[in-house]
Formats: sequence, structure tokens, C-alpha cells
Amino acid sequence: MTKNRNRRKKGRRTSRATRGVWGPVVLWLVLAAVAIACSHRIVPTELVPPGRVLGGLEIPALGERDTVIYNEEGRYTFLYRPACKVSQWVAYKLTRSDVAGEAGRSDAFAPDPRLERYGWVSATHADYRGSGYDRGHLLPSADRTDSEVANRATFLYSNMAPQLPKLNRGAWKLLEERLRRLTAEYDTLYVVVGTVVDDRHGQTIGDGVAVPELFFKAVALRRADVFDEEAYVMPNDGERLAGHTFSDFAVSLDSVERLTGLDLFPDIPLF
Repeated sequence: MTKNRNRRKKGRRTSRATRGVWGPVVLWLVLAAVAIACSHRIVPTELVPPGRVLGGLEIPALGERDTVIYNEEGRYTFLYRPACKVSQWVAYKLTRSDVAGEAGRSDAFAPDPRLERYGWVSATHADYRGSGYDRGHLLPSADRTDSEVANRATFLYSNMAPQLPKLNRGAWKLLEERLRRLTAEYDTLYVVVGTVVDDRHGQTIGDGVAVPELFFKAVALRRADVFDEEAYVMPNDGERLAGHTFSDFAVSLDSVERLTGLDLFPDIPLF
């Protein structure tokens, strides 16, 4: 399922056919429908000490007006969409030590106080109550078992998005488990996980929390100086999920970039 990218030149990418039933035609139809997505507030890029956020191999290329926030306790970075009350993406590193601890699931769901400095509003418990949607983790709780503090940090609502139980407890969960197993084979996994939303016609829950139409996960897997890739796009739709597992939604990294407009892993050589 992994693809070695060491021979691939930047700027000369060639598309690979998507695998499984989640074909390119469906992806591009969805892309047209969500061409105008929720945008974050226009503010200067947050200044971050060198080595803390900017420059991490997992961080997508940032626009001049992008404001990213680093959660030090959970060791992840996110780009928040205040108009939608969900993050566009969360980026983090995953290693054996991250998943080898004994910290249990905290279930300490809470609004993210980091958003207040920008005047942004966080989702809350009430937004999800009775909605029929799970509070879907972007950075999974089980990816931070090394300490109680780190695990608790994954339960902030900036790291959540409305996810159907059929997805959250099905194919998405199986993919999360697969990536944790891969920490035994690779030195480091660099992960970007995010949402595709439509702010004009998309569904919302509670007080304006956008329900993503799609969830994506892109991974650069490092073993010494060799990188492999995996990428997935999954529908937040029970009918389209029926009878499928995570591998049916595997796609090329290029297709995720075209779908989202992101430049993923720009600092990994030859990616």
C-alpha cells in the first residue's frame, strides 16, 4: 500500500490511478461542489519559536495569512476555520514512543482556550449533543498514550469534527489502528489529517459547527532516509461507506493535494 517517492521530482508529479471504489470521478465531482470552503480569519501568520511548529516535516506549506496554532502538550499543529468551528487540518508526528505508554483515554472534552486570543469561538459539548454525530478526533487519542497530559490535549474541540459513527467507529478507526502498527516498521510517521467542508450548502450541527463531507489523511513514512507515502479520502456518508474498509479509500497523495489545495510535506526532499 506504500509508495516509495525517492525518485520523484518536485514539480513533475504524475497522477496515479486511485485504488478501490473511491474513484477519481467521484473525487472531482466533490471537489467542484466544495470549491469554496470555509475560510479562516485574515490575520498575520502566528510567530512561533524556531523548531516548535514551522519547519516540521509534517507541516503543509503555509500561506502568508495562515495562522497556525501549536498545542505543546499534545505535540500537534492545527489550522482552524473559525467560520466553521472545525480545523482544516491537524499535523503531527507519530512514533513508537507516542503509542507505547499506559495513559488511558481521558474523555476530557473541552473548548480550546487557545482560540480566544484571536477572538475565535470553539465548538462545545452542546453543539454535538443529540446531533447524531460523534466527536471525531483528528489526532487520535490512542496516538498519545505516553502521558495523561498529552492524551488530554487530544480532547480539545479544535481537534474534533462531526463524524458519523459508521465512519468514526468503522473504516476510520481501522486506519488509525493500522498507522499505529506501522510505528513498529518505520522510524517516524508524519501525518496530516483534515476535513473538506462546504460553507454554502453544507450541513451544520449545533451553533454553526460544519459537518465535513470528506475526511482525508496523508502520511509520509520514514525509515532512515527513505520515505514512503499513504493517503486516504473517506466520505462522511453512511451509504458510501457501506461494505467498505479503509483500504477501499486509498488514493494518491497528489489527488489529496488537488482536492484540498494543500501542498503536503513541502520540506521532504523529492516529495
